[in-house]
Amino acid sequence: MNVKFLKAFNGDAILISYRDKDGVRRNILIDGGPSQTYLRKGKKGKPEYGELHLLVQELRCQDLKIDLLILTHVDDDHIDGILSWIQDDSRAHEVIGKVWFNSGKIIAAHLAMAENPELEISLHIKADYKTSIPQGATFNKWLEENNLIDGIVIFGGKSIELGELKFEFLSPDIDKMTKLLTLWKKEDPNYNTSAKYAGYSETLKECLAKDTFEEDDRVANGSSIAFILTYKNQDKYLFLGDSHPGVVLKQLNELGYNKSNPLPVKFVKISHHGSKANTSSELLRAIATDRYVISAHGLSHGHPDKVLLARIIENNPESRIYFNYPELTGLIFNPQDRIDYNKFQFFDANDINI
Repeated sequence: MNVKFLKAFNGDAILISYRDKDGVRRNILIDGGPSQTYLRKGKKGKPEYGELHLLVQELRCQDLKIDLLILTHVDDDHIDGILSWIQDDSRAHEVIGKVWFNSGKIIAAHLAMAENPELEISLHIKADYKTSIPQGATFNKWLEENNLIDGIVIFGGKSIELGELKFEFLSPDIDKMTKLLTLWKKEDPNYNTSAKYAGYSETLKECLAKDTFEEDDRVANGSSIAFILTYKNQDKYLFLGDSHPGVVLKQLNELGYNKSNPLPVKFVKISHHGSKANTSSELLRAIATDRYVISAHGLSHGHPDKVLLARIIENNPESRIYFNYPELTGLIFNPQDRIDYNKFQFFDANDINI
């Protein structure tokens, strides 16, 4: 199995590639990052394509596809890259096999509740689009029209087996899905905080000295899909999306995992780009690994937070922390950190050896 962490700016876009029992390469994409992961305006207004676009072209050239697309939740930094692709590429549906996505319509049907109009995601399809979907269609309509979504709802406690893969879902729970359906409103897209608030000027020990944990309360993050992936009934991997730690820990406990019997995984993709509100020390103690992956470029929302990194290193002094923007490490860690903790290491996420 190979895992690639795309440069997705402040978001997530993770490609899992493996060989099935017949030796055929299969691909799973978890999220698509913000829109610029696919396309953005460059100098003088010229388009610049990101790593998601390059991935799509690579798959096409090899006559491969994204066999499964998992969209963890509705936040822009996880879904907008996919929307940008769909709106730019009239043949995008040909490269996607199946989609798992807790859309507002799917959650409403599962809970027998009214839909939340805030969850309706609009698409502005190019005029040359060849199917019957008109311009301005919704994302859910596009998925249905192209037979990409089968209406299943993903929630903690559910498991799905696909060939040699097993997915054990840890999040969301019913309460978090209900809150998404009843309380969520699209947030200000201009929300932005500088990384200078992430504690990079402080040492790891100073971060720990003032550490008090307060769990994330954002409704969208609470609805995020998180899961254990098991390959060939052997190797386990933990993908936490932007999930809330309390929900994940509760489900791990239901599966028999805790600090006395931690879940053994090859690596954990840390929740919410390294936010200190999405990974508690208690959750870290329930996971047995020395590999921790951070997906964030460090330029917005204060992610990754140095307090979170300090928790990881305090919990596991020999931790190996992987960044999809490894240049961040020069900004985050200082010489005193190396004196205080001399065994932890950091790497490029795409050099992870699994």
